[in-house]
Amino acid sequence: MTLDEGTKFFMDNWYQGEKPSYQEALRGTFDPGYIVYSLGKLMMLKLRHDYQEQIDGKFSLRTFHDAVLAQGTAPLWAHRRLLLNETADASLE
Repeated sequence: MTLDEGTKFFMDNWYQGEKPSYQEALRGTFDPGYIVYSLGKLMMLKLRHDYQEQIDGKFSLRTFHDAVLAQGTAPLWAHRRLLLNETADASLE
């Protein structure tokens, strides 16, 4: 992805103006921690999606957040095992 493509991506998905979107795209080119943050975000979104599917029509963001926060600072793989009763790690599958 080029810097211009990244800027457009952020403008389309982050709903910010051009300047902050450009700065965020630029940050992704040099900040080694950026990929870790992005991966964690994707893993948490996947956990939320899978949790929502598991409990079917009873999902609420508050319930999900309370369930995650009740586990403390457990790693994401542990959250999946505790909330979804998984034995294998399917974080990004």
